[in-house]
Formats: sequence, C-alpha cells, structure tokens
Amino acid sequence: MSVQGTPSRSEELGRRASSSLALRRGWIGIAVGVLLLWLAFRKVPMAELGSALAGGEYAWLVPLAGLELVAFVGRAVRWQALLAVPGILGDAFWAQSVGFIFTNLLPFRLGEAVRIVVLGRRARLPLLRVAASAGAERVLDVVAVLVMLFFVLPAMAVPTAVIQAGGVFALIVLAALLGTALVLVFRRQTDRILTRLEERRPGALIRAALPRWHELVDGLAPLSRPKVVVQSALLSASIWGLYVLAYWCVLRAFRSDASVVEAAFMVIALSLAISLPSSPGFIGVFQFAGQQALVLPFGGKYDPATALAATLAAYLVWYVLTTFLGALGMWQTGETFADISRLLTAWRARSAARGASVEGIDGDHVQGGQDERR
Repeated sequence: MSVQGTPSRSEELGRRASSSLALRRGWIGIAVGVLLLWLAFRKVPMAELGSALAGGEYAWLVPLAGLELVAFVGRAVRWQALLAVPGILGDAFWAQSVGFIFTNLLPFRLGEAVRIVVLGRRARLPLLRVAASAGAERVLDVVAVLVMLFFVLPAMAVPTAVIQAGGVFALIVLAALLGTALVLVFRRQTDRILTRLEERRPGALIRAALPRWHELVDGLAPLSRPKVVVQSALLSASIWGLYVLAYWCVLRAFRSDASVVEAAFMVIALSLAISLPSSPGFIGVFQFAGQQALVLPFGGKYDPATALAATLAAYLVWYVLTTFLGALGMWQTGETFADISRLLTAWRARSAARGASVEGIDGDHVQGGQDERR
C-alpha cells in the first residue's frame, strides 16, 4: 500500500513522535488491563471459580454466538444506512470485521481507525466522511445504552454512583446530539464564512479546512433525513436487543433463574467500560466490568466466582468469534497487517505534522493497496 508523495521532514518528525506516543499509550493500556484483570480474580478462590465453570450449561453459548453474529450484521447494515451509499453492505461488514482483529490484538481500540480506513478505501469514500458516520454510530449506541438504563434502573437497586454516572453520560450524549444538530443546521452559514475567509485571507489552512468541513458534513448529512434517522434508530434498537438476549443466554448457562434485567445491566456496564481505549481485546476491562455488573447490584444472586465464570464464557465466545471474522475479513479484502500499519502510520505522521488529532483521520481518499495489487 503506498501513500502518494515523498514525506517531508515535518512528516518524518511527526511519524517518529506518533510512534513514540503510540508505544507509550500501548503500554498504559496493557498496564490498565493487567491491573483490572488482577482485581477481577483477586478475591475469587480458584476452587470456586473451577466449580462454577464446571457447572456451566455450555449449550447456551451456541445461541450467544449466533445472536452476536446477527448483531454484527445489523451494525454493518446501520453503517451503510448512515453513509447513505447503496451497495456497500459487504464492504462495511468486512471492514468492521478487519477492525475486530486489530482491536483484539492491539491496544487503544485501534480497530476503530482501521475499519474506517478499510471501508474508505474499498468504497472509495473520503475518510472524514466515513469517520463522521462511525461517530454517528457511537452516538446512537450511547443513546441506546441510556434508554436501556432508563428502563433498567427502576427495576434494580443500584448505588448512587451508578445513577450519577448515568447522568454524566446523558449530558455527554445530549452535547453530542446538539453538536450534530448545529453542524447540520448551520452548514450553509459555515460554508459562506469559510469561503469568505478563503477569498480574503487565502492560505493553506483555509484551503485544507474547507474540503474537510464538506466531508464532515457529508458524513453527517444522512442524519438530516427522517427516513435514515428512523431506520438507524430501529436498527440500533434491534442490535442492542440482540445483545441483551445474547447475554441472557450466557447468564442462563450459569443461573437457571437469570433475568433479562440482569443481562441488560451487564450489557450496559460492558458497553460503557469498553467504550474507552484500553488493553488489547479489552482484556481485564471486560472481565472486571462484567463481574462487577453482576456482583454489585445482584450480589445476593451472583457471587464473584459465578459472575466471573459467566463473564469469562461471554468473553471467550466474543473474542473467538470476532477474531475469526477478522481473519476471514483480512482474507476476503486482501488486506495485510503491514499494509494497514503503514497507512495508519503515514496518516498519523501527517496529522502530527499538521498538529491535528491522530484519531481524526484526515479526509483524503485512500490510494493504492488492493487496487494497486490488481
């Protein structure tokens, strides 16, 4: 995979700074994961954990895997709907799958950037537009989580801290929704302002900002269409409903009296925990969050060993399934780790040289890669 042009000295310095930062962040993510994994196992006697695992009814893991697979397909359908580009469902699914394997093997949710890169190249879309649609996905996910919290919290006894945390996330979501609405409402006004700035004070910064702004708005534009909003909302409800059913299955494997409320709260806790960049494959973060989601509010029903056993089973199915899909996606798309790593490194260097955020991948079309190999 090639990046057009010869790197400048600033880009080379940016590449080195970016690599150093990524290395430090990687070690931090691993350290956090190890610490949380230790906390999850710390007060669990191995004999009790072994007994809980031995008593599991693992036939329930089959529907768990099936429901998660259907949810992954639903995510790809929703992504295509948010991009409002027909005929890219396969590309969206496999790009998402390739992202899975990078998330599982590398820290700080690198798969999120990878899936944007892969879909942008395969669908020939500006990366900022694809990134904007991925951001809209995350907003929809958080809205779905908050709606679940609204219905779940009254049915359970939870600490005050959990309610306060829910309020904080609600404010974050409202801010994101307001920001998206402002971008869509004031698109023309901002276009005129940027155009006038370019005419009065021409420069590289304004010339670069204007097309990037257009790509960002193009990525969010489908959200101004009622049909897309309704379709995306229904898909989101279906996706998260599938997740709740999936986790009810894994709880049912260890407790015959498992309830949908318990499964929903576990899904909520895990989704919030893994939403932050952390260790490869969320190792440690997943186990600790899943265990505590069952022990803290349902401690009379789930002891630490049983809760950890259920979480480990859920994690194993999720990790194996997503890694398999990721490997299949790499084969299907013809991507390689080296190609994607070089492209990400080059963009990070250019972003660092411009003083931009690494995660805010620029809006250039992807060049080379699969098309060159053909």
